[in-house]
Amino acid sequence: MKSFFALLLMLPLLAGHHLLAQDGGAAPFPQTERPKFQVADLHGSKTAANFTGIPGGVLRDGLYTNRDATLLELIEAAYGVQEDAIAGGPGWISSDLFDVIAKVPEGTTIPTANLMLQGLLEERFGLVVRNETRPVPRYALTVGRGSKLRRASGSGDSGCRFKGQPAPANTMDASLLPNNKISCQWMSAADLAKNLHSMASGYLDHDVVDSTKLDGLWDFDLEWTPFRAFAAKGRDGISIFNAVDKQLGLKLQLQNVPMPSLAIIQVNRKPSPNPSGVASALALPAARFEVAVIKPADPNGHPFTGIYFSGGSEVRAGGTLRDLLALTLELPPNVIADSVVGLPKSATTQMWDIAAKLPMTGEGSPHSVNGRLQLPQISVLLEMLRGLLADQFELKTHTENREVTVYAMTVVGKAKIARAGESERSGCDWEPNAPRPMPTAQSLIRCKNASMSDFEQFLQHGAGAYIDHPIVDATGLEGGWDFLIGWTPKAMLQPAQSSGANAPGDATVEASAPDGITLFEALERQLGLKLVKEKRSIPVVVVDHVDETPLN
Repeated sequence: MKSFFALLLMLPLLAGHHLLAQDGGAAPFPQTERPKFQVADLHGSKTAANFTGIPGGVLRDGLYTNRDATLLELIEAAYGVQEDAIAGGPGWISSDLFDVIAKVPEGTTIPTANLMLQGLLEERFGLVVRNETRPVPRYALTVGRGSKLRRASGSGDSGCRFKGQPAPANTMDASLLPNNKISCQWMSAADLAKNLHSMASGYLDHDVVDSTKLDGLWDFDLEWTPFRAFAAKGRDGISIFNAVDKQLGLKLQLQNVPMPSLAIIQVNRKPSPNPSGVASALALPAARFEVAVIKPADPNGHPFTGIYFSGGSEVRAGGTLRDLLALTLELPPNVIADSVVGLPKSATTQMWDIAAKLPMTGEGSPHSVNGRLQLPQISVLLEMLRGLLADQFELKTHTENREVTVYAMTVVGKAKIARAGESERSGCDWEPNAPRPMPTAQSLIRCKNASMSDFEQFLQHGAGAYIDHPIVDATGLEGGWDFLIGWTPKAMLQPAQSSGANAPGDATVEASAPDGITLFEALERQLGLKLVKEKRSIPVVVVDHVDETPLN
């Protein structure tokens, strides 16, 4: 999963088309015939890994932009081959983030821009690829003990609709997120397979193929727990696998299917530099909301913390000023108290409600690809929110090192983790179907070729109920590592259970639970790592000026 804050109703990525060369090479046309960008800015992205969304190329105002994308995702867009059908390459191709901003001729289409992107990647990264056919993992949708789908009846359009109100995309307490509920009608089994992947992509890291052999059209209802809320809900969580099994009488099973694939033969981690002056010439203007209104949240209503699309071009945001600032700084709200200093007391108590509209044109505006609405990247949405806070609260900040309370991650004896291979894709992700160290260990994370810094950042976002201070690396472990860790969600522990938040300021966190395992215990027992609470000097955001009420 690329982001904890992926939007509830994100649309699937529309990959560009790619014609395989007859001779097995990567380019569909001779190099001299392939179209090229007129000029291109390719640079590393400043967006934090946990605040990215679904990448994809956008054509607007004579520019092609693809922001917050890994090189693996750029290759996927350029060659029209899905990520899991791309073999080889070093692990960093799935973690390092890049922005592409390029000028294109009038009339350029996305498929043509993708061909241009091929040339850019080959030129700037020294990318060399080869076409081949190989087994690729896919989730096969099969009939279990008996299909519970209903033969289509009545009238209406084919498709699915969500039932109930959408939830904030990044509420601070994931356990409060409602289950996803959909009602579908006049759907073939093949359409069901396609929709499952787009609607439950957090669970399904590969495409779903229809192997049910069910003919005709069907009606059905389905309810499951959003992926990022599954661990937090504990026993009440419904995974997409259980939902499909129990509610539809179908099975989702991972298997290998021979498919056209792409092999990475050569690539450089650092792209060659931009031509002089290109970055400034192609710099995008700051994204801003078309209009926004900020007002105190109704104390008798249901104030929330987070930001989400409420339909069309409407955006809603809410929380205290500190909560909102945490979002714009791409910081998890559970560590904001140590990461931002200088806010007035009201910034932690007064709740605000923001109603805003996305711009109709330019950066941040919705756009359509093949008739499907594509929303701006999360980082662009947060850029608009950041500009709103700066304008309305006259917010001014700077960054400096200060001594604050942190969790120092250390090694206890010898770390119980395995050195990763260089070619293994980098990252940490939830793995709800992994073997559990005990029944209540429902929060399961598998990391592959992950650095300690990657793991610490993941914990800060994914274990917010336990982690109330920033984590810093004191392990001395370099390079990438493979491991699996599982712990009991804090909400499932007994009410009397102590936690890291109540430990003495200079104490090593030692919590226990008779019917579960805390994050702190899991780190030590399963990985040989320990979180020690102490004071350290780290970069923090200092608020120089902020008004306590907005200008509006």
